[in-house]
Order: sequence, then structure tokens, then C-alpha cells
Amino acid sequence: MHAKLINPNVHGKKAYNNQGSAAQTLNYLTQEARKNGLEARFFDGQLDALDRDSVLAALDNNVKGLRANEAKFYSLVLSPSPEELAHVGGGEEEKLRTFTREVMAAYAAGFRLKDGGAVGKDELVWGAIIHQERTHRGTDAAVKEGEAQAGQPRPGLQAHIHVVVSARDRSQRVTLNPGGRVSRFSLRDWQEEARLVFERQFQYQGPAPKRKDAPAIAAPNPKRNARIAERVGQLNRQAAPSQRLDAERVQRIAQGRGYDRIFYDRLRRVEDRARQGRPLDNAYHLLATGREEPARPNTGHRVRQALHSLQQTLRATSGPEHVATQDIGEQRRRGQWEAEL
Repeated sequence: MHAKLINPNVHGKKAYNNQGSAAQTLNYLTQEARKNGLEARFFDGQLDALDRDSVLAALDNNVKGLRANEAKFYSLVLSPSPEELAHVGGGEEEKLRTFTREVMAAYAAGFRLKDGGAVGKDELVWGAIIHQERTHRGTDAAVKEGEAQAGQPRPGLQAHIHVVVSARDRSQRVTLNPGGRVSRFSLRDWQEEARLVFERQFQYQGPAPKRKDAPAIAAPNPKRNARIAERVGQLNRQAAPSQRLDAERVQRIAQGRGYDRIFYDRLRRVEDRARQGRPLDNAYHLLATGREEPARPNTGHRVRQALHSLQQTLRATSGPEHVATQDIGEQRRRGQWEAEL
């Protein structure tokens, strides 16, 4: 299972340009249906059959608060493998729609709001279409070896799903950028979750995902550990005494991951929490797994969460007619765009 965020600068400025209307992207996505003499049929979180104009209106009317040069929507692609497609009946559309809705629920849940709140799946504005075909590109090995021609349909099961999702939530108060800071949305975690959703939903046991092996480390890295200890010290100065972290435990988690980039992405997420005054109860779990640990049912934890929520509410409502608008996932620095799995 591959889940990809389309980068218009790499994957097609003409088809996927997202700084204006979604019209040209939706037109591009209807080509397969038109070629086969069919009417393009989209779906969303509730409806199974939407026409192109309905999806266009939903997306283009959900851009309040965005500047002219900002992304108005994002394009995602969900691509099951031929083996996965065979497992679900060769691309049966009802199953793929159900799968897509679960993946988009995970997409919503992946955003971290500044006040500690969550984005609900019904707060997303999106439309999706299932394509049953793929064509060879000039860079494909089969084309380079003369076994196929660019533009020729690829053989076998090729069903995949294109999703176009608004950059604003339904209330048009929050900007949702999946290509922004990892502390606000981890694209890598969402890609992994898409694979797990498929396996859970369809009881599919696929091969372990291919990953680069972490470098073998026979002993702790003194320089890296010293820097981690320094960062944990800074973090602890911002946290309540009961929330402070043990530097050695954090170092062991880093060493276990080979001091890879994923660990440092997660450490930045914990640091952001400390700066915002948010509870750090699950910090070790987050550093080790990248996932939120369910809230423990102890009174102290619930009290901290309640106090934090109250503080954020007071800040958000201070002053008459105050409206809090957030940007979830600020623009990455150059070269930071996440790669697909």
C-alpha cells in the first residue's frame, strides 16, 4: 500500500496546481471516465456518487481566509498493490470507498491543533475518484528496456484512488497543510497508517514494508547524546516538575532508532508541546512509536488535561468578538517535502 501527497512542482504543475480553483485538477481526474465513454463519479465521506461540479463547488467555496499564493487544496493518491487488490476482489469499488473513508479519518486525526484539540473526519472537505487503469511513463523500466511504450496501459490490477482535499476545515477557521511541519502533521505516520488501515479492514497480511536499515550502533554516540541531553534540559525547564523527562531514557530511545531523522521529528513534536504548556504524559510512547498513547484513566492526568483545555479556552475567547484562526502545518523550508513510502 502506497499513500502519496502530490507535490505540484514535481508531479505536474498543470494537472495538480493547487493555488487556484480545483477545476483543472478535477478535469484531469475525469479523463479516464471520458475516455471510456462514462460519466466520472466521485465520492466523499458520506455520498457514493457525486458529479465533478458538486466536488468543485465544495472545494472552491471552502477557501475563506487563504491568500492568493497559498494552496487551496491538496491531492493525495492511495495505491494498493496488485496483491492487495486481488485480496479485495480486484478493485471492488465499494470496498475501496470504505477504505478511503477510513484513511481520510486517519488523515484528519493526524493534525495536531495548537490548543491540543483534534480535527474530526467530518470537518474535512474532500472528494475522491477511483481509477482502474495506469499507463507507463517514460521513466518506467519496461519502457527503457523496450518492453512497453510510454502511455501504454500497464497490465494487471491497477486500481487506485485520487483524493482532493481542501486546505481548510469545514468551518474555514483552520488551515490543514499535510506538507508542513512534522510537529503539526507527520506525513510519514499517515502513510504508515494507510497501510495498517488496509490490513486491519480486510484482514490482509502483507510483506513488511521496505525501509532503509538503521545504521548499526555498537555503542551510544556521545556527541548526539550530549545534544539530546541539552535539548531535554531545555524542554524540562518549560515543563512542570511532574512532567519532566529523563534524558538517559530519551537517549536510549534515540540509540534504539539509530539516531534517525524520525526520532528527531518526534522530539520536535514533544518540544513543541512543552513550549505550548501541554501535558507530556505520553512523551516516551510518542518518541518510541510516533503514536499517541491513550489517556490513562487516572485523576491527575484528567485534571491536567482539563486545566490545559481551560487555559486555551480563556486565551481563545479573550476580548470581544475574538476569533481564533490557526494554520496547522506551516510551510516547510526548502527541501523538506516528505517522500512517499
